[in-house]
Amino acid sequence: MNNRERGAKGETLALAYMKKQGYVLLARNFRAARCEVDLILKKEGMIVFAEVKARSGSSYGLGREAVTGAKQHNIITAAQVYLSEKGLFESDIRFDVLEVDLLTGEVGHIPSAFTL
Repeated sequence: MNNRERGAKGETLALAYMKKQGYVLLARNFRAARCEVDLILKKEGMIVFAEVKARSGSSYGLGREAVTGAKQHNIITAAQVYLSEKGLFESDIRFDVLEVDLLTGEVGHIPSAFTL
């Protein structure tokens, strides 16, 4: 399995987990301004921009450690474009990280992993 396939599998598992938690998918792999958000979800009026990090072992560290300042900046940029395009600037928003263990299928959810 290559990196793209691992990422897609991780996103699918993360999305299934979030749907079970009551979230509704608004967009997947939203791209804008050379930036991307893996999942855009909504629950109870809150729009959640989620970065998914899939791992098949611990040799590369925790998924959350890969969401660097530069990656956060890219996610925020894409989120701002999304909100602008949809006329949602007044919405409550949050930035989450979802860590997926590809060996077990377990998903770790870190709400409010970073802020603007």
